[in-house]
Amino acid sequence: MWAAIAAILLGVLGWLVTNFFAKPLLDFLNLRKQVHEEIVYTGNVGAMVAETPAFDKAVDALRRLGAKVQATAVTDSVILHWFLAKCGYDLHKAGRGLIGLSNTLHMQQDGSRAVQTNWVQVGLKLPRDYDDAALRAIEEQIRNPNR
Repeated sequence: MWAAIAAILLGVLGWLVTNFFAKPLLDFLNLRKQVHEEIVYTGNVGAMVAETPAFDKAVDALRRLGAKVQATAVTDSVILHWFLAKCGYDLHKAGRGLIGLSNTLHMQQDGSRAVQTNWVQVGLKLPRDYDDAALRAIEEQIRNPNR
């Protein structure tokens, strides 16, 4: 009798862990992979191809991924949020960075893309394109463009 009750309780616990933690975690890891792929793929899209279908597609892809990251930050379970925060992920920062990157995709020279890309890479713990010293120099250049 007790073995049957324990088996049912373990089954329910397994179902809860799978549906409220494991599957959303796998979905997040897949989304993280898609974001990294899109950042690499759109890295050379810029003002030269603005107003073309390729440019519009890149902007749409980055914006959609930003929306997905922000939706994940808002709608997934408390357990997953706690786990991701403990692991150092910042989904709000990454989502804002992706939306910002889609808005600055046409800007090559002022460094805005570098800053936005860094927000995404830091927020999702992806390999970074710029170290802290390079980012400080870029941010200084943005603040004082005549220097």
